[in-house]
Amino acid sequence: MKILFFIEALGFGGKERRLMELIHYLRQNTDFSLAMVLTEERVHFKQIYDLNVQVKVIKRKGIKRDPRLFKEFYDECVEFKPDIIHTWGFMTTFYAIPAKILLGIPLVSSMITVAKRDFKALSLNNLFFRLSCLFSNLIISNSKAGLRAFNVNSKKARVIYNGVRLERFHQEYNLTQIRGELGIKTSYVVVMVATFSRFKDYNLFLDVASEINKIRSDITFMGVGGGPDWERIDRRIKTEGISNVVLTGRQSDVEKIIIASDIGLLCTFSEGISNSLIEYMALAKPVIVTDTSGGSGELIIDEVTGYCLPRDVKMVVSVIRKLLDNKNLTASMGQKGRERIESNFSIERMGKEFVDLYKTV
Repeated sequence: MKILFFIEALGFGGKERRLMELIHYLRQNTDFSLAMVLTEERVHFKQIYDLNVQVKVIKRKGIKRDPRLFKEFYDECVEFKPDIIHTWGFMTTFYAIPAKILLGIPLVSSMITVAKRDFKALSLNNLFFRLSCLFSNLIISNSKAGLRAFNVNSKKARVIYNGVRLERFHQEYNLTQIRGELGIKTSYVVVMVATFSRFKDYNLFLDVASEINKIRSDITFMGVGGGPDWERIDRRIKTEGISNVVLTGRQSDVEKIIIASDIGLLCTFSEGISNSLIEYMALAKPVIVTDTSGGSGELIIDEVTGYCLPRDVKMVVSVIRKLLDNKNLTASMGQKGRERIESNFSIERMGKEFVDLYKTV
């Protein structure tokens, strides 16, 4: 079976990581021939070139929505002759519509990865999204909350939860050495791995760190990632003198930083199923997420593997203190989180669900 993936870029985001995990799984099966089309040359996951995947860039010509991409993607389909087009994002799905119609290729779209609509009803983005839904054979969300938020036709809708290769999380690291390399001198570390974008609430992250700083000085808060809001958040740290926060920038080995941490925190406005939360739990860290309406409740068992809290500084501070002052609770939550990932969020489970879906579309 020939699968053609279509995504804007292979950057640091969650859907890109989900796609890479799927490709790793499919590469174990010789029944699949894989190709990928990008609209940007940005490739963070360099291992794609070692996975026997044909990669082609049909670059946009300086404008956000380039109509040439309709024909260029069509031409790629004519050349590769895929059995299935699998898109990752509503704009790539939109660009794939002519190929789907004219060549009769089934279109699977993994375009729902959040649980909150970020565009208005009367907007071009909403029009493109609705047309993408109309012409897709199947629409994949990584959470039930995502399907509810976008009101997708139930006959086309499927939920496939994110999965990870658990072998990534069995590496041995020297905790003291890692903390030394990162310049951490405090007893405890709270980490947040997330893109610096409008979807993540790094202002709340700083508010929590600032409030903790008034009470105790033995905790470092680490923000791991990059994005359009990074410089603004960095300026706020310097302007307000928030001394217990370290921004690492983008990191290729986030597992190492999570291992060096005590708590995984995700301050967010709404999530589908967060890869960061899965990674925290896979490394047996208790988690705190400020998401009470999105998909986090489908991943976290509240007060068992972590805490789903409202976006309230005092509540987050209280739970951080509670966890750090109770090592048995921290260890217990971390272990139960690891067990939940092993049981429900492995790459084997996710990969099999995608393969089964490909066979029926």
